Amino acid sequence: MNQQLEYLAELKEQLCNWKAYDETQLEELIEEFEKFPRKEYSLNYIPVLTHSSLITSVFEIGKVYQNNLKLLINVISSLGNIVCRYEVTPSSEMFIFFKECTKKKKVNYYVSLYISSFPQYSSWDDRWNFLLSMPQIAPKKKSILNFQTELKRLLVSNEPIPAEVRQQIMQTLNTIIGSGTLGEYSKSAFLQIVSLLEQ
Repeated sequence: MNQQLEYLAELKEQLCNWKAYDETQLEELIEEFEKFPRKEYSLNYIPVLTHSSLITSVFEIGKVYQNNLKLLINVISSLGNIVCRYEVTPSSEMFIFFKECTKKKKVNYYVSLYISSFPQYSSWDDRWNFLLSMPQIAPKKKSILNFQTELKRLLVSNEPIPAEVRQQIMQTLNTIIGSGTLGEYSKSAFLQIVSLLEQ
């Protein structure tokens, strides 16, 4: 564990001085760093992963190199996991960045895994459209399961869902159920969600 912690601290120092590295080097550093917030949760990682200068640096790298999809995916995954698992409150700028990335193919799937954990999500004007678009995000099989998870979260929260959105969700779910691509367990889970939405 000490070796891992030392390596994480070393990566933090390098990422906080990111301007000293070229794009290829940063791509490698971010790829190595991303493994830590994604790994099993560790109390030992909290002081490093929640350090504001590290979060700011990773965010800035993502903004500067947003046309490098591999690097950007790892930035989104890193920041998303830090927000979700280590309970860091994201800045408004970070939320805006995640919103912008919902329009980037290949990156939008990773955004969809985390964006609803941001406190700003509940007041985002376009969140219902984004929710409804989730099953169409590639890779579709994984996005359909993510859509299911989001719907469960919504239903558990008892948050009011606008009637027209509720109808569109049910249509989407019925299309997914009727596609014949779901296993019995998933089909049953989707039918249960439809039943809850009809109440």
